[in-house]
Amino acid sequence: MSLSRFFRDVMNKVFAYSNYELVNTVITLFQLRRLRYWAFEEVLKSMNKCEGYLLDLGAGDGSMTRFILNNGLRHRPVIMLDPAVNGLRLRGGDLHSVVVDRVVGVGEYLPFKQGTMCVVYTSFALRQFNNKVLALLEARRVLRRGGSLIILEFWRPDSPLAYAVLLFYLIFALPLLVSIVAPREVRDYMAMRITVRNIGGHSWLRSLVNHTVGEIVTYRAYLRIFLLIRAVRS
Repeated sequence: MSLSRFFRDVMNKVFAYSNYELVNTVITLFQLRRLRYWAFEEVLKSMNKCEGYLLDLGAGDGSMTRFILNNGLRHRPVIMLDPAVNGLRLRGGDLHSVVVDRVVGVGEYLPFKQGTMCVVYTSFALRQFNNKVLALLEARRVLRRGGSLIILEFWRPDSPLAYAVLLFYLIFALPLLVSIVAPREVRDYMAMRITVRNIGGHSWLRSLVNHTVGEIVTYRAYLRIFLLIRAVRS
């Protein structure tokens, strides 16, 4: 089973019967809003003189798109794409259906024409893609020249010591936190450690984005784990 299919099945279960937003808030040590606001600022910077679509890549239940819309970015066409249909079905009523479309699909094979997107943003989803290189190349393909890819992620740190601390958190602390707020989801959330096991560190991702998408104009890291990248399509 591919990594993407495995996590599609896991996330379908998570979206079916958990408080996804509450769990994510807790396991990010209550930093989720701060991190999303960073990404929101980069989305705003990316929209200058661009009237095309925005793509939420690996949208899940639309939490990042909801955050963007609720902070004032309205009347812009947004497409939410995710392989987990249960996520796309959630809480649709509080999203602005006039400007938001939902598409079931995977990041490695985007069902959109070349150069149709102004902004592609992905929030805590890239780790779960089976072929990250292909997903980034697909993001570049659908972006207009000068359009931006924005990545908000929980990623493997470069430092071996920081990576050891992260593994300790994923193996011991995270299950304890999830067991308090969503006890039925402990096994599913423990799968997060799989996503950091076979990837390079922050510098590896920065190099990959630079070579597949274009120049990185924004890079921010927090706690050596969370990172924000904005790259402009060359």
